[in-house]
Amino acid sequence: IPVVRDLPEVGQGLQDHLAVSYQFAATEPTLNTQLGGMLGKLMMGAKYLLTRSGPLSVPVNQVGGFVRSSPDNRFPDMQVYFNPASYAMTSSGKAVLDRTPGFQISAQPCRPTSRGRIEIVSPDPRVAPSIQPNSLSTDVDKSAAIQAGKVLQRFAATGSLKSVTSRAKTPDLMALDDDGLLADFKQRASTVYHPTCTCRMGRDDQTSVLDARLRVHGVGGVRVVDASAFPNITSGNTNAPTMMLAMRAADLILEDAS
Repeated sequence: IPVVRDLPEVGQGLQDHLAVSYQFAATEPTLNTQLGGMLGKLMMGAKYLLTRSGPLSVPVNQVGGFVRSSPDNRFPDMQVYFNPASYAMTSSGKAVLDRTPGFQISAQPCRPTSRGRIEIVSPDPRVAPSIQPNSLSTDVDKSAAIQAGKVLQRFAATGSLKSVTSRAKTPDLMALDDDGLLADFKQRASTVYHPTCTCRMGRDDQTSVLDARLRVHGVGGVRVVDASAFPNITSGNTNAPTMMLAMRAADLILEDAS
């Protein structure tokens, strides 16, 4: 591919949020009771179509928020979300709900410091790029992974959750020490689909891809307006910040056009 403008930071600086989840069997009915079987799925599907209500009318993560993993932290550093369902994953990546009641609790560190990269490996657009997340490459992120597990342990130990828990599904969250929490995070944590920063804004063409007006350094008429333009990953979901960026970019484009 002929090089038009050599910008070394294109594709560099990739950041994403990773979350770890733990499941428990429950003593009270959950979404598994309603959606675990085909009859229940049909009934809940019909309820949504007819009344726009029921479990299909709300997100699966029905409880969520931001918490501090330590009272010494000035700002929340963990995003947590719980859902009233438990399931198993097939080899093809399909989630199959348990037939018996269960629930899941999840946590993700808000401010990862590790950075990866995405690079093309062929001029053929049908060839997948190389994506190297480089997750947990810093001590800060390893510590945050442990803290995520500890936050969930504290939630699982509360009276309200213990009162509706019959047993832990494998792996047993409450049986893990710091080393076990880190090893389990490395083994099972997964993306929550917040990839960002691979065309990030910055001061110059050696440390960034875009200027403060989202223009590609040295390339006229080209802007990047999506989450890849973030200098750093946001501390929570990327949807609303991306829409905010797009609204700001629309103003910039109109200003420059006039």
